[in-house]
Amino acid sequence: MVEHWIGLTHLPATGREFSFEDQAFWQELWQEFHCDFEAMTPLLSTLFIVPQQDGFLIQGRIAGRIKTSCNRCLEDAFVDIDHAFDTFEAHEDVEALEGEESHLRATDAGWELNVTGLLWEEFLLAVPEKILCADTCLGLCPHCGKNRNLEQCVCSNLDSQSPLARALQGVKIKTN
Repeated sequence: MVEHWIGLTHLPATGREFSFEDQAFWQELWQEFHCDFEAMTPLLSTLFIVPQQDGFLIQGRIAGRIKTSCNRCLEDAFVDIDHAFDTFEAHEDVEALEGEESHLRATDAGWELNVTGLLWEEFLLAVPEKILCADTCLGLCPHCGKNRNLEQCVCSNLDSQSPLARALQGVKIKTN
């Protein structure tokens, strides 16, 4: 994964805000992870980082609009992203977690934060699990593949009965 590290050692006690507007950042991640996303409005990210005695308190937001494919009909679907998050990156997590990667690292110059890893995780949490072009999307016909939002097909009458009901049609149960 592409990494972008920022130094946290000389942050003021009141904290500091960081803004990320580079759209190439998102394009690289989407290509690397084979995601079919396109930014319709710039994805803007902000992080407000406050140093704590045992780590860093991070408050952030990712906002923008993306285009991708609808999970039901494969037509274009637009998703508004407006995701606020709070997280805490502890110093002890850097050494304590085996198998999990911390977003912090200690260097000779002090502490650094991997912004790419943090923002990627939060972006994935912001994207809906099921992306639809509309709440009323009918999807593709499982028999002929036609988009049922645009046209009706003859196959739709087959769907009036569930697959289980069709499979059990004609089965007789013997009673003693």
